[in-house]
Amino acid sequence: MADGRILNGVDVEVVKGVINAVSEKPDLARSKFRAKNEWIDGGHNRTTVTGFYSAGQEISHTGRFVLEADEPPILAGKDQAANPVEHLLNALAT
Repeated sequence: MADGRILNGVDVEVVKGVINAVSEKPDLARSKFRAKNEWIDGGHNRTTVTGFYSAGQEISHTGRFVLEADEPPILAGKDQAANPVEHLLNALAT
């Protein structure tokens, strides 16, 4: 902890504040995440994420996130992006 608040890049006081707020009002923990997906071609698709619902309100991300997925040629794709399993592995690693 460099200054007593930041640990491994995380503001500990912010995390404590979230924990306390949810402890006092559990409904704040309800969240809904959404993504819009469009098929491009073959196994290639594009997903866009712009916002979510949490802490009792709609929240917009600071920008639009675009994720692409495809399959390698051995699985009938064109290898233009990581495949869905690789995206899942990334999610599990974070």
